[in-house]
Amino acid sequence: MTKKKKIMAIIIGLVIVLAIAIPIGTGKLDVGEQMSKIFNNTSSDDKSSENKDNQGKEGASKDGSSKDGESTDGTDAADGAGGGQGTDESTGGSGTGGSNGGNSGESNKSGDKISNKSDFNTPDASLTIQRVQGYSGIFIEDGSDKEVKNVAAIQVKNTSNKAVEYAEIELYNGSKKLVFAVSTLPANSSAVVMEKNKTTFSSSKGVTYGKTTVAYADKLEKSSAVSCTKVENNGIKVTNKSGKDIPCVRIFYKYKSDDGYYVGGITYTAKVEDLKAGKSQTVYPSHFASDGGEIMMVKTYNSKN
Repeated sequence: MTKKKKIMAIIIGLVIVLAIAIPIGTGKLDVGEQMSKIFNNTSSDDKSSENKDNQGKEGASKDGSSKDGESTDGTDAADGAGGGQGTDESTGGSGTGGSNGGNSGESNKSGDKISNKSDFNTPDASLTIQRVQGYSGIFIEDGSDKEVKNVAAIQVKNTSNKAVEYAEIELYNGSKKLVFAVSTLPANSSAVVMEKNKTTFSSSKGVTYGKTTVAYADKLEKSSAVSCTKVENNGIKVTNKSGKDIPCVRIFYKYKSDDGYYVGGITYTAKVEDLKAGKSQTVYPSHFASDGGEIMMVKTYNSKN
C-alpha cells in the first residue's frame, strides 16, 4: 500500500470507527479488528517510512524534493530548506475562557458527573461535551498513527460565536485524569478528540468534570497574500498573490467527516518556503486528503523559522 493510500485508509477508517464508537454516554466498543482489516495490506516498511510530529511541536521528518516549484512529497521539516517542503505538525496554545450555562438551566461545576443522558456544558468555557467513550483503533492526536486499545475519547462542540484557537479539557475517569486538547475549532462545530496521553477508559468508574482552559479568536486567520487550492492526490497548491517574495507560508488543516464533525483535536500544518512573487508551489503533506481535508488557517512569515 502506498503512503498516500495508507493515509486515506487511516482517515476513512477513523471516520467510520468514531461514528460507531462514540454514542452519547459511556462505554467501550473494541474496533481494533475493523482497523486491522484496513491495514492488512500495509507492510511494516510502509508503516515505518512515515515520520510524524508530536502535537504542539515542530519535529523533523522527510524532506519533499521540488521540481518547477512543486513538491513531490511534502512532508514536514521544521528546520529544512527548499521551495517544496511541506510540514506535518499541530498547533498549540493556551488561554482563558468565559462562562457557559449548564444543563436544564442549572450551572455545572468542577466535580460534577457527566450524565449519559444529556450534553454537559462546561462551566468555564463555551464548550459542550456531547459524547464520552473508549476508542480502539488508530491514534492520531500526536500524528503517530499507532494502534491503541480503549483510549478515552470525547466529542466536543464549540457553542460560542468565536473560533476556539486552543482548548484543553480535563475530565476524571474515577481517580484517573483525562486530558483532551483541541485547536482551531470554528464556532458551532464539533470534533472527536482522543485523550492526548493515550489514557485508557473505564466505563464502570464514570466521568466527572475537572476544568477547561481555552483561548478564543474572532476568526481564523487566512492571509490575503496567498491563495490555497486543493489539488488531486492529496495536494495543496499555494500561490503568492502579492508583489513580494514570502519567506514562509504555513497552511493549517484538519479533516472533516461527511457527518460534519472534525476528526481529531489535532491541527496539522504544511509549510512552504521561499515562495516567489506571483509563483506557486504544490505540497503533499501527510494526513491531508483532497476529499475531506479542510484548510483552517493560512499564515505568512517574514522568516523561515
